[in-house]
Order: sequence, then structure tokens, then C-alpha cells
Amino acid sequence: MDPTTSENTMPAEAPSPALTAARKELWRHLPAWMFFIYGVLLLNTELTNFSPARGDLAHTIVFPLLVFVIYQVVRFTHGTGSRRMLVTSLALTFGLPTIVFFWHTPSPLSPELLLRIYEWSNFAWAALLVWHLWVHDRTHVALFFGVGLLYGAVLENGGIVLGFFHETNLTDTMVKPFVAPVATMIGWSVVLAMATFVTWQLRKRLSWLRKSALLSALAVGSFATLLDLQIDPIATAVGCWVWHHTLPGWFHGVPMVNFIAWMCALVPFGYVMFRVQERRGLADGASWDRQSLFDLLKWSPAGLVIAALAFIGVTLALEGVGGPSWTLLNVFTARVLTAVAL
Repeated sequence: MDPTTSENTMPAEAPSPALTAARKELWRHLPAWMFFIYGVLLLNTELTNFSPARGDLAHTIVFPLLVFVIYQVVRFTHGTGSRRMLVTSLALTFGLPTIVFFWHTPSPLSPELLLRIYEWSNFAWAALLVWHLWVHDRTHVALFFGVGLLYGAVLENGGIVLGFFHETNLTDTMVKPFVAPVATMIGWSVVLAMATFVTWQLRKRLSWLRKSALLSALAVGSFATLLDLQIDPIATAVGCWVWHHTLPGWFHGVPMVNFIAWMCALVPFGYVMFRVQERRGLADGASWDRQSLFDLLKWSPAGLVIAALAFIGVTLALEGVGGPSWTLLNVFTARVLTAVAL
């Protein structure tokens, strides 16, 4: 008998292999699992925290879960993913939302509290991702929460300045001279990191994706927009952002131009990012040295120009010159010209 222990002292039980494997899986692939976690939590919000419940939004969980399923299936069919983990992931994907949908307890929250929760939860998600990135490769913190944050800040504030929406209801993290709260600006970094992580992992397994910077950029934009298809209807219902009254609600009150803007904004940034990877010889998920980060920062303005031109072109094709988006752009242009003339 070990003399340092008494007869009544029981040795600590080692964690089960299944639990250990689950922890490693979740931590290693956290950005991909966040599509699943986001989806389930937002579904619960739709069904329990609104009064009356927003069951009409429940189907939007399909969009982020689609990204998660694609990720897990590709891992299993084109890599070393285990069959047990695939089955477990798919069971959770279909099982947990079903349980939440049919067995949930209403606990309505005031719109003001929902606004505060949304605003501050972005920092919690950002902190979790920063921790994950710091542990696995700290240069990715500078990539997504440095260069990516600057890019997102220009886009978020730009949409408000152009008059497409406002975020004045989110008052806790509003910092001058910005017209967008810090919470929504940092949200760009979170979504960009999640979508890029998934795309990097898919590129490691799919040669046709790895060979094309444009297709990879389209993947980043598509994955981010799929997540936004669930987030924005809830955020609009709560009043996190209020759209200009001339913009018709296309998807549960969210104008189509919002989703067009997401694709037009993220695809150019993704393309520049993957082109920098190619030029600098960086593997997917590898460390980004200072010169690579500087190159991305240097070429980001070109991405913004392409994003603006793409947005103008797409909205022109869909709405025509008399459409609401063009009307807002014309109003903004007239104001700028007036200010310059003065």
C-alpha cells in the first residue's frame, strides 16, 4: 500500500478515452465546431427568448449546419477522420436541433437585454477564438484580428456611412470616431477566422480547391454568408441593425443587398489572402511572417476596390439604376459633392 495515502483514499479516475477524444476533437477543430454551436444556440434563442417565439426562423439553422456537415464529411472521405467521429458529428447535427425544437422551455427576454447579450457575446466568441489561435499559431491572431479587423472595420462603417443601415441601438461599445460599434466590427474577424479555417482544412484534402485561389475565396465568402443567413434575421428582429426603409426585406426582413455585400466583400479579401499565400509559399494553416502580413495589408485596399465595384455591378444588374441601392448611393454621392463644393 502507498504509505502516502490512507486506506480510505481512492485513486483519481482517469478520464475515459471517448471523453478525451471528444475534448481533443472540439479544441483542435473549434472554428469548424463553432458553426454547429452557433446554429444550436441561435435556434434556442429563436424559440425561447423571443415573445412570441420566432419559430419561423428555425429553418435558418440549416445554413451553418451545412458548413459543419461539409467539413466533417470531407475530413472522413478525404483524410484521416474516424468513422466514429463522423457518425457522432452527424448524430449531433441532426439530433440536438431536433431536441431543441420539440423540447424547449420558453424564457422570454426583453429586447434591450437581447441587444446587450448580442453586443457582448461577440467579445466572448472573439476571446475564445483568439485563445484558440494563440495556442495553435499566434500569427493567426494578427492575421484575423489585425489585418482582418481593419478590413472589416472599413466595411462595417462604410455601410453605415453610405446609409444602408445603422447600429445606434448598440450603444455599449460605440467608440468615436467610428459609427459602428466595436462589437460588430470584431464580429467580422470571428466570422472570417471561422470560414478561413474551414477552407484551409478543405484545401488540404481537395486538390482542385487548393489549386484555385478564386474557388478558395468563393468558399470563404460562401461559408461566412451561410452563417450570416442565420445571424442576420435574428439581429434584425432584435434591432441590432436597422435597415434603411427603402430597402425591401428579402429574407426575414433582411435586404438582399446585405448578403450580396457579404459575398462581394469577403471573396476579394479571400482571393488576396490566398494569392499572398501562393506568392510567399505558405501552406494552408501555416504561420504568417511579418512580410506576409504586410503584403496582405498592402493589397487589402485593392480588395476593397474590387468589393465596391462588384457590389455596384451586381446591384445594378439586379435592381437597375432606379433601385433602392442605387438611390442610396446617389444620395451619398450628392452629399459628398456638396461637401466638397463647400
